[in-house]
Amino acid sequence: MRIYSRLFQYLRPHLSKIIFAIFLSLIVGAISSSPVPLIQKTFDDIFIQKNEFMLSLIPFVVIGLYSIKGVLSYIQSCIIYRTVWSLIHEIRNILFEHIQRLPYSFFEDNSTGNLMSRITYDVNIMQSSISNLAKELIENSIMLACILAWIFYYKWDWALISLLVFPVSGYAVSAIGKKMKILGHRGQEQMGKITSILHESFSGIKVVRAFNMDRVEVKKFEKESLDYLNVMVKNVKYQELSSPFMETLGMIGVGVILYYGGRQVFDNQISPGTFWAFVGGMMLMYNPARVLGKSYTRVQTALSAAERVFHILDLKVELDPNDPSPQLAPFSSQIAYQNVTFQYPTGNRPAVQDICISIRKGEVLAIVGMSGAGKTTLADLLLRFHDVTEGGIYIDGTDVRSVNVRSLRDQMALVTQEVFLFNDTVWSNIAYGRPSATKEEILAAAAQAHVGVFVEKMALKYDTVIGDRGVKLSGGERQRIAIARALLKNAPILVLDEATSSLDSESEKMVQEALNFLMEHRTSLVIAHRLSTIKHADKIVVLDQGRIVEQGNHESLIRKDGLYRKYCQMQHWL
Repeated sequence: MRIYSRLFQYLRPHLSKIIFAIFLSLIVGAISSSPVPLIQKTFDDIFIQKNEFMLSLIPFVVIGLYSIKGVLSYIQSCIIYRTVWSLIHEIRNILFEHIQRLPYSFFEDNSTGNLMSRITYDVNIMQSSISNLAKELIENSIMLACILAWIFYYKWDWALISLLVFPVSGYAVSAIGKKMKILGHRGQEQMGKITSILHESFSGIKVVRAFNMDRVEVKKFEKESLDYLNVMVKNVKYQELSSPFMETLGMIGVGVILYYGGRQVFDNQISPGTFWAFVGGMMLMYNPARVLGKSYTRVQTALSAAERVFHILDLKVELDPNDPSPQLAPFSSQIAYQNVTFQYPTGNRPAVQDICISIRKGEVLAIVGMSGAGKTTLADLLLRFHDVTEGGIYIDGTDVRSVNVRSLRDQMALVTQEVFLFNDTVWSNIAYGRPSATKEEILAAAAQAHVGVFVEKMALKYDTVIGDRGVKLSGGERQRIAIARALLKNAPILVLDEATSSLDSESEKMVQEALNFLMEHRTSLVIAHRLSTIKHADKIVVLDQGRIVEQGNHESLIRKDGLYRKYCQMQHWL
């Protein structure tokens, strides 16, 4: 009922249309039950009394009624499907917006394929199920009610006898529905796995080809696809079980009435027209009862999809548009890490521990260390991708946890080692840093990042579509677009996460020139792999297993003959 209630909240804006569709369903349902009285009239008034006028009239009545039914049913279907499509459109948009605002840790715990499955497959199941069910449930419920009214009108005692099978069928349908809900969950989870494999395989196609792993990927896909097939086969078995079960029970009722009622016709206790009208009504009852039983089992599949969607919508967002937290004032003095400790939920020890660092405005702070030392974690904590476990990070004396997170990130620009570019034009990827920027500002940022050097060689220049994740560009070219994007944002605080570690010497030189321009007059936190790029940093912090073991400038750390000097020697840089 909780899920029904939530779905109804989305339907409220369309309530007037739904009421009108129900009104049309009343007429359609009443017309669908019209064969019951028509059978009675045909036998008693035409065949027995030989009424020629009624014989001439009834064909026109039947044609007229079913013409009206066809028109009204069409209008009703258009209203229902349009309403449900609007509902699903709204839910899909809300779901995507909600996921965009969830904490960064949520994306670390959920695969991209699984999230894609929620937005596409689960929502599609809701759409197809609800649109079909809305029409079937309303129309067949009213039709069944009208037929029941007719058979009770003709012979209430026979009607009670025929309804004895309903409790048995209701119990069976309920049991089938519960199983369908379980299978629905399993099917949706399995589709999430399939989507995840597709996303990983296509995104990593270069690695797949390089290692000749296409057959392995095919086998992985076939396994998950087979598991999905098995779930769906079970789903169909249970879904289709309700129809023959209800048909058998229905025919038992018909059989009883044929014998019991036929005896009363022989004894002249009831007219043949009433008898055949009643039997015809029971036969007509079967189809709406069967559809309703089948619809109930399909409802369970829709509910399981809705549960998965609402589970995401119930998660607390990080980027709340109504966040009452104060805006972070423009950066003016310093950034300070004070006794910062952070441990990932799945970690067995802190990723960083008891970190104390200060960065004055305009300074460049470099962080070095082996892989897993906690370098990227420190940058993520500043951007509030995670919140510290102990201690605090302060900007101009203000704890970053106490301010609106959007206002915090508005004052920061990020350039990472693994640059993410969109399957769009060069122009759009640069403009992503500030969509409101003018053409002149975008071209200036591109020039400062040396983007024009390679863009001018392209046929469509800045209108060139660069492919998924910028696959048509080299690593250095992608990096320069990312730097142009950061330049355009013009944020006072800059975070560089190993921005040159994967480049060749020529690309690194070009990118480093762009980075030097980017860092001018900005406060920079630089995570460095190549130590040659941080020689002129104002302060260098050396991390080892999450703790600061050395800090100072390049010259002072070289003289200490500690870890920093060792790293420099390992890179043949002394």
